[in-house]
Amino acid sequence: MNLTGGLAWHWQAWRAQARWAPTVRRLEAWLHSQTNWPGASTSPTDLPAPLNAPRKLLLIGASAGWMMPNSWLRQFEEVHTFDIDPWAAPLFKWRHADALKKSGTTLTCHTQNAFAHFPQLLEAHPEACVFFDNVLGQIRFQTKEIDSVETNFERIRQSLQGRQWGSVHDRMSGPVQRYFGAPPQAPEKIDTDKQTQQWLMRMNAQSPWLDHLTQHVFPAQTAVENFAWAFKPGYWHWLQAGWVRP
Repeated sequence: MNLTGGLAWHWQAWRAQARWAPTVRRLEAWLHSQTNWPGASTSPTDLPAPLNAPRKLLLIGASAGWMMPNSWLRQFEEVHTFDIDPWAAPLFKWRHADALKKSGTTLTCHTQNAFAHFPQLLEAHPEACVFFDNVLGQIRFQTKEIDSVETNFERIRQSLQGRQWGSVHDRMSGPVQRYFGAPPQAPEKIDTDKQTQQWLMRMNAQSPWLDHLTQHVFPAQTAVENFAWAFKPGYWHWLQAGWVRP
């Protein structure tokens, strides 16, 4: 697995936009529902943010923002993206810069590993909220020790105490039988092995499916949204998203 993206990944993502569109729309609606701060409009087309809303966003693992909706990004005064892929910054600007400029949002793209000095990064942006854009599910590929994956998540949670943050990430992924139509809507909760199996059956999942070890990314009691993502023909991902408030 190539953790840095690269042109092959971006080419694949560009070609998959129509297939990904149903999941992107559901993610867009979820993002707006979670950041509907007091006084904010629930309409994704309304740009002004309420006075008490975070004005700055740190988007970690941004890639080219293939699944990030402009309508959500435009509510911030500043958006800072972070990705180690050298193609991520120019492609993110290509996809999002014009829309953000029209809303007066300042976009700064950083080609760097945000996790290398994560506490220092947060210290440099004390009032920013943080969103992990489909990156935490890749941590399991950086180590052979399962326990160290949870240790990394614990460090992230500790670093983010006292601020708003969220993530969308892979929960599991694997092959599916041929599936027609939009990805199936997930049940409200998937907390047990039985519910997990029922959800995978709705996606026509075929064994084996890969566990991305992200079941404990969020603090306990965090509401989690589940999405089916038709990543490529014959291979789907189960995405989980959550938003944490101090």
